[in-house]
Amino acid sequence: MVEPMTKERAYAVLGVDESADFSAVSLAFRNLREKYHPDKNPAFRKEYAEALAAFELLQRDY
Repeated sequence: MVEPMTKERAYAVLGVDESADFSAVSLAFRNLREKYHPDKNPAFRKEYAEALAAFELLQRDY
């Protein structure tokens, strides 16, 4: 079962502090996108989907 994405979990998934500004959140997502993108690393689809969900949740606040 997949854990629901909360703000706290989203920050943890992206590896940034909860006080991070949008540029830090965006940079963290870009780095994870490069690392986990399914076109480059099909084995990491779950991790990519999790990073994308985290970013989409957090970007609403900025």
